[in-house]
Amino acid sequence: MDNQEELEKLIDNLMTSDTLETPSVGFTQKVVEKAIEVKSQRLEYKPLLPKWMLSLAAILVVGLVVYGIDLGATSDTSVSYFKDLSKIGVWSSDFFAKFNFSKTITYAVAIPGIMICFHTLVLKKYFENRLA
Repeated sequence: MDNQEELEKLIDNLMTSDTLETPSVGFTQKVVEKAIEVKSQRLEYKPLLPKWMLSLAAILVVGLVVYGIDLGATSDTSVSYFKDLSKIGVWSSDFFAKFNFSKTITYAVAIPGIMICFHTLVLKKYFENRLA
């Protein structure tokens, strides 16, 4: 107990000898000005992917679809899919009939896609409310 009392006296002496620190002149004004400046700045929209990259991706997707449709044409038919577009229902049903997906793959692709869309909408609304 004797050590406790000595420590308290030592701390009391240190506290009485120490002076209070004060901020510089105009500190509050500078902080308020900086806060107003930061609040008034608007975020500049910058897309994650540049336009040329999105254009290239779109061209590649369209090219792959056209290539896939062209491969779907059989050589024994005299009419190509591109020459007779009135049969669009026939070739589209033939084209999509080639794909057989199991329920597991369908759910594995559809559910994360739906979740990503939902989360994107929620996050967009959150950030719009936060920045407004």
